Amino acid sequence: MKKILLMIMIIGLLLGLTGCWGKKEIQSQVYVTGIGIDFADDEFTVYIQAMNFANIAKQEGASSLQESVPNIIGEAKGKTIQSAISKFEQKAAYPLYFGHVETFVLSENAIKEQIKAVVEFIGQDHFLRYTSNFFGTNQSIKDLFNSDSFFNYPSLYTILHSPEEVTKNNFIIPVQKYNKFISTYYEPIGTFIVPGITLNDSHFSEKEKKKQISTIMGGFVISSQEYKGLATKGDLAGVKWTSNQAARIPLSFFDEKVSVVVNKPKRFVKVLEGNRPTYELMIRGKAELIQNEDNISMDKIEEEINKKVKRDIQKTLEKGDELNADLLNIREAAYRYHMKTWKASEIQSFDLNSVEKIAVDIKIEKSVNYKR
Repeated sequence: MKKILLMIMIIGLLLGLTGCWGKKEIQSQVYVTGIGIDFADDEFTVYIQAMNFANIAKQEGASSLQESVPNIIGEAKGKTIQSAISKFEQKAAYPLYFGHVETFVLSENAIKEQIKAVVEFIGQDHFLRYTSNFFGTNQSIKDLFNSDSFFNYPSLYTILHSPEEVTKNNFIIPVQKYNKFISTYYEPIGTFIVPGITLNDSHFSEKEKKKQISTIMGGFVISSQEYKGLATKGDLAGVKWTSNQAARIPLSFFDEKVSVVVNKPKRFVKVLEGNRPTYELMIRGKAELIQNEDNISMDKIEEEINKKVKRDIQKTLEKGDELNADLLNIREAAYRYHMKTWKASEIQSFDLNSVEKIAVDIKIEKSVNYKR
């Protein structure tokens, strides 16, 4: 009797265990890796970039340089973002899986007019992750999703999906995840620059055919839950010196006969007391001399570096004043550490006169020796 009861218990436990009966093979789903959102004429146009990871898994050894991975682009319209997504799901030949989405691309119209709808859509879908990349564009989103990669690699190896590999050695502005955007979006103080993506065909080609490579061209400025405008790469020149995120910044002077690399520049903000907060901004860093064809003195090169950094910062401050936005997020120092000194409205007040002093101290630490 005991053996019978034991068998019944074991069978019951086995029946309660979950198995792999409902699992789907990797080739039986379409994995969405990017979502693009445009808005025009009171209607959303949603784009999806999708692929089958079974094809990527097959790319091993030299064959990965010869066979391109198919890239599926979907397009659907709807009065809401979700209604457009539903049309994809109804028409797709295979089930769509959104758990691998790692990039959102918004048109300028969507950023300007429907950013709240985008925030609600991402927040409500449990498959969409806050660690995804977040970009804006004023070009065709479909063209961006179809942009070229090097050596026929999948689009996962472009700046849209792997921005860190590009920006760590060619830093323009921080390419931050969506979670950073959403945390800044709801703050009374703080400006977020959505990296702007464009296509460039001026520098690379393959078998005489120009490569359409996606690249950063500037950024779309959002502050206090409002779209402030577009800033070009030149407008944002000061951001790289003040973000504390740039690993190396190459510069050239004296008709490009002198080249240096500034490594890990750091900013320091001092808050000055008064009727409203004003600030002193200090930039410090070490530089490496790469080229000096005319043997110009180190002091003169350092002087040029410091002048260049100061000009870049001043240019970005002027653009921020034009857009009514603190592009360098200098106000955060007062908001985080001096809330008892001023009212929030006084801290929010920021213009060109708010930065009383810009001090730059970048020293050349070493130079590269020529090989003999």
